[in-house]
Amino acid sequence: MSASRLHRNQNRTTARVGNTLRLSLGRALRYAGLSLTLCALLSSPAHAAGQGPIGNTSSTGTVEVDLVLGFLTRITGLDDLPLGVWSGTGNLTANDNICIGRTGQGFLSGAYRIRASGDGEPGDPAAFTLSNGAQTLKYNAFFNDAANAGPARTQLTGGQTLVGQSSFGFLQFLNMFGCFGNNANISIEVLESELQGGTGTYTGTLTLLLLPE
Repeated sequence: MSASRLHRNQNRTTARVGNTLRLSLGRALRYAGLSLTLCALLSSPAHAAGQGPIGNTSSTGTVEVDLVLGFLTRITGLDDLPLGVWSGTGNLTANDNICIGRTGQGFLSGAYRIRASGDGEPGDPAAFTLSNGAQTLKYNAFFNDAANAGPARTQLTGGQTLVGQSSFGFLQFLNMFGCFGNNANISIEVLESELQGGTGTYTGTLTLLLLPE
């Protein structure tokens, strides 16, 4: 296992107890589409500007102004994922219910996409990894477009986009103003095979990018 760069975008809960292995995963969040795209198009085939004629005392011209308002998205309700101390057998898992907000079709709802990336490793800069500064451990990440982890969750691939997500529409609207209702879930697991032979405190950052669809 190779060395990995450690990000510190969010606060994490970590502790070192003897030679036991204690893991925690901090998460950074991103907002996608939070800026409005305003385009003032002075001329186009459909809306041509009207040029002023020569006049004795005045000349009047007109221009068309177009405004394009992009969809807005927001992801909130994020908490760190402490995995705890490994007992020596089994996998370690953690999950968190989060809030997805989006404006769009039907006023209250719209489909969206999720792209996740981790701290990376040689050859895969978006890989989901934890590091103790000298060694790295791989973990799996999952997303569910409803609250609570369950069989409907989808495993994420670092740097690749998960499409066709559609959390409960009314909550999408409310969650633009804050975390009013959990309508999605992020979960992680570190397999026993990764944990064997490791020692120390491992941390990492999972970055989630929310995009309207």
